[in-house]
Amino acid sequence: MTRTKKRDLIFVGPLPPPILGESIALQSLYNSDRLHRQYKVKKINLSRKDFEHPGALSFDKLFHDSFAIGYSILLSLRMKNPILYISISQTKMGLLRDCVMIQACKVVGRGKVVSHLHGNNLGGTIDATSGITEKFVVNTLKKIDVGIVLGEKLSTNYRGYVNRIEVVSNGIPADFILKNEVGQAKKSGPLSLLYLSNLMFEKGYVELIKATTALIKEGHNLRLDLVGGIQNESEFQEVQRYIATNEMEQHIQYHGLKQGEEKKRFFLESDMMALPTKYKVEGQPMSIIEGMAAGLPIISSDRGIIAELIKDCGVVVEPTVEGVKTAIKALVSDDAERMRLGRVSRETFEEFYTEDKYTDSVVAIFDKL
Repeated sequence: MTRTKKRDLIFVGPLPPPILGESIALQSLYNSDRLHRQYKVKKINLSRKDFEHPGALSFDKLFHDSFAIGYSILLSLRMKNPILYISISQTKMGLLRDCVMIQACKVVGRGKVVSHLHGNNLGGTIDATSGITEKFVVNTLKKIDVGIVLGEKLSTNYRGYVNRIEVVSNGIPADFILKNEVGQAKKSGPLSLLYLSNLMFEKGYVELIKATTALIKEGHNLRLDLVGGIQNESEFQEVQRYIATNEMEQHIQYHGLKQGEEKKRFFLESDMMALPTKYKVEGQPMSIIEGMAAGLPIISSDRGIIAELIKDCGVVVEPTVEGVKTAIKALVSDDAERMRLGRVSRETFEEFYTEDKYTDSVVAIFDKL
């Protein structure tokens, strides 16, 4: 039996660490058995350490970007008609780097390009270019064969320069939380609210803490668990002082960054999940999909495609203290509705947001090129 020769694929994007939605999604795809069965994959890891200021210029960044560009040109020369899969940057310097690699693949390697957008700020970055830079970026975008977005709403980020747009949602392993595990670990006592994301002001955790504090003072039996990495130490210390001043240490607790079984335990022991994000490049947060897998009702904001993601299993709020407070209070006061939203969360996850559906959809795009 003749074995089909694998096609060459150049895989470009940031892999963990740090732990971000984009890096987790890319790792899932890179680890896909189907990808490596069908393609000979060469990886260029663009992992960035400073993701609070992703567009900041530094010698370290210039060195790594120059290496990435050089390696992509070398691979394009050595490979025969490769596919370049690139998680496109949403910062100006990152976009210019990516455009050079795209041009190398198209001109030097005569290959195909798949650009994957894991956020919602590419359009703004394109609009911020001008002159020769703008012409170069636009010319490059027109060379992309397929642009992937997380939801139809985000397709305008390509500003009409990419002819073929495909929608592929993120996904997590179906066995991250099994259906029969949902609800089994919940404890009696206060209703447990989970925040699981990086602790940065733009993600809305400060508003969440203040809303929870107000509800507890009104007599609601609540606890809030904060799980994630601290991105601004001085900001976090100020929040800790607020918690102490309001005597909330027993009700609002920070647990650090958790992964694997420890992270899973927090999902399983919680009653609700909240992510009132204001993050300007928000796309489709992986943590929300994890919360849906755990059968949790979701409280979040209309950023990226979150509203579409949770339309049947959560509450969309303005990311203000009052907006978050109102949503939490409604779910705390209505057990039946909270339980119903949780059931729909799990059902929606199983139908649309498993890792296999995500990776198979992306690889299927490669197969058609």
